[in-house]
Amino acid sequence: MGDLQLLDARLVCGRDHLVAAYEHAERAMREGTNAAKSLAVEFVLYASGERQIGNALAKMGIRSDTTEFAVVAFGGVDIATALEALALKRDDTVLETSRQKLRAFGLSDAEIESVPGDRQADLVLERIAMVDLLK
Repeated sequence: MGDLQLLDARLVCGRDHLVAAYEHAERAMREGTNAAKSLAVEFVLYASGERQIGNALAKMGIRSDTTEFAVVAFGGVDIATALEALALKRDDTVLETSRQKLRAFGLSDAEIESVPGDRQADLVLERIAMVDLLK
């Protein structure tokens, strides 16, 4: 039995964002450095770039006005079956990085402008990596 995690896609900056958060969370669970009891919640911690679980869930979690979701499956959950059960249609374009998303994620204009446009999503990956230092 696996878990399913839904995030507000307005803060997800590409597939690499989700993959990096998963890899960091999985390593934390494996090495016993996790802050959360489940991989799904530890994943949100990394995906948000936050060190506090409450802040991470408030930042990346779905809200009443969320209309686009990033759906992440853990432990063998079939994503197609999960999407069908949730009455959602897969559309990976909701994961595309934008300046608005980078700002919503908490990056300043100065940070965003410090890197070329095609590398701006790397700023989010940097924040994910920083969680290990902040924990």
